[in-house]
Amino acid sequence: MKHLLLFSFAILFLSLSSCQDEEESHTQDPNSLTKATHLSVLVSRVTQNPTHLDNIIDGTSCYSIQLPVSLTVDSQYLTVASKEDYASVKTVINQYSNDDDIIHFEFPITIKYPNYQQVTINDQTELTALRQACGPEPEFYEITCTRFNYPLTINCYESNSQVSYAVTVANNSQFYNFISGLKDSEIYSLKFPVSMIDSDGETIVYNSNATLQSGIENAIDDCDDGGSNTLLLSDELVVGSWYVSSFIDDNQNETYHYNGYNFTFSSNGTVVVVKNSTSTNGTWSTSMNEGNQILNLHFEGSSLHDLDANWIVIEFNATTVRLRHQGDGGGGGGDDMHYLDITKN
Repeated sequence: MKHLLLFSFAILFLSLSSCQDEEESHTQDPNSLTKATHLSVLVSRVTQNPTHLDNIIDGTSCYSIQLPVSLTVDSQYLTVASKEDYASVKTVINQYSNDDDIIHFEFPITIKYPNYQQVTINDQTELTALRQACGPEPEFYEITCTRFNYPLTINCYESNSQVSYAVTVANNSQFYNFISGLKDSEIYSLKFPVSMIDSDGETIVYNSNATLQSGIENAIDDCDDGGSNTLLLSDELVVGSWYVSSFIDDNQNETYHYNGYNFTFSSNGTVVVVKNSTSTNGTWSTSMNEGNQILNLHFEGSSLHDLDANWIVIEFNATTVRLRHQGDGGGGGGDDMHYLDITKN
């Protein structure tokens, strides 16, 4: 009996060890992604139902209005049958400066959320209530200038139940809702190679998370936002002060290193960084290199040496600037990818 109990305990120990080893191997897999991983956020922006392109008629990125739709603006009746017709609405709105430019829809209309859910709206009262229920506008909008080739296979792991499974997604809606529906306890990895079609109709094949992420980021500049982005990075940086909202060093989140630092950029090309009572001086400039906008940052001393680099500008708006560089000092001296987000205070 004693030997039988010892044998049973040994089997139980080996079983638990096996499960723990399996879980550890999943969580340490460099290809593992979570819902919050930046690549997941980029994929969601690629696969969501576009909601920003029609803002000229609905004024929000909370949802889009299904076309065709008929409307009246400044006493002119228009039918918007395609995204090219948004320009006609913009022309009417910009025609005079002393009118109200209010859009009046011919109901019913159908709205579609980023997750592709559709709702029929029967009158202005319903539409107003729906608009008021929307949350804040997204920091950055959909990415429409590149798209995935399907089907795609995704390997998943649920850490609580320690269950592995695979799913196949066949379109944007399925891919977007897969990521949106992930639990905090779930991780996933894409089965490579993964191919996408760029804005020129060319197929690009990716074989890793890193190359896929860089490919999507590189495509952002090709996106047509309808001419709405007229911001200049040099103009935005000199307004207010900034802090490091994210710093990723070779997949390691090291944002905490820069807690408490505030950056103030001046139009003369200098930057002052203050933490508590200590100041660090530096310089900044913008330039172009191989079609990429570059933010050149250089600081005195060693406290900010990881930020001392020539950063590729991925995208920016009035409150957030997203940057990346590869290797030490941005000069290609290594293969590590570094990501830096700065946000206005």
